Amino acid sequence: MEDEDHNKSFARLQEFDLDDYDDVVGTRANWILKVKGHLNVEENNDLKAAKFNSAAATKPVLAGWLEGAVKIMERQSEMMEKMEEMINLFKTEALGDKAAIIRLQREALRSKDEQLKSLQTAVQTTVQDTVQTEIRSYGDVLKAPSAPAITTATFRKVVKDVIEDEDRSKNLLVFGLSEEVGEQLDVKLSSVFMDLGEKPRVEAVRFGRHAATGNSKCRPVKVTLGSSTAVQQILSKARALKQTEKWKEVYVSPDRSPAERTARRLLVEERKKRETEQPERNHFIKGGKVCSEDKT
Repeated sequence: MEDEDHNKSFARLQEFDLDDYDDVVGTRANWILKVKGHLNVEENNDLKAAKFNSAAATKPVLAGWLEGAVKIMERQSEMMEKMEEMINLFKTEALGDKAAIIRLQREALRSKDEQLKSLQTAVQTTVQDTVQTEIRSYGDVLKAPSAPAITTATFRKVVKDVIEDEDRSKNLLVFGLSEEVGEQLDVKLSSVFMDLGEKPRVEAVRFGRHAATGNSKCRPVKVTLGSSTAVQQILSKARALKQTEKWKEVYVSPDRSPAERTARRLLVEERKKRETEQPERNHFIKGGKVCSEDKT
């Protein structure tokens, strides 16, 4: 009977869908952008009573905003009730069921073991590719005493590169996104991604030096998403931004390693060279190489 209750509680926890939370956050962000645009203000702090009492905010407009705000608050209230239920379930499980905690710990250990095995496989594969000038294969190192050994420094560098590549797979770089003082990057990026039909949770920060006064160039943005799958979803649709009036200057790219950036730069140079030498053909980068085809 106890196991049945525990299974029900665990199943209820799994039913909690973070997509609902993301949807509420996105709806709120769009509501704020809409109001700020109508009242011609830049910052949320500028949404004062005086602005809502201006000629731009007619009674029908205010009524529409109020209706939208009420719906958002209702959804937030529902979300808070669900979160409260989840918290109570967690408390119940933590305080009243040591067996459930042990099961969860075992699941976590098994997952960690699988991740370590996956990382080990990735490290072994990368070692074979990276130090092939030093050894014939990873197996040769283990079996042949006479084969060159991997140094500690080399092995540490390989492991570090593998971990960094895994972290980098959850990142995006966004170029050409307008920059303002006191901007809310998460709201701005949510608007960009929603135009691609995606609503991921994002962490974003600009990097690089601030542009000189009077320089309109904006700094790129590093965006971290919840998974590499979310990154691939956005990258597969990013080209559509060029077809929009609002985001046509925005460019989205993967977060490449220094070696990948060097390889990409060489591919771009090769593509430009072909475009000059063979203007009658279309040239593009695909699968890590420059391809050409006749124009139709």
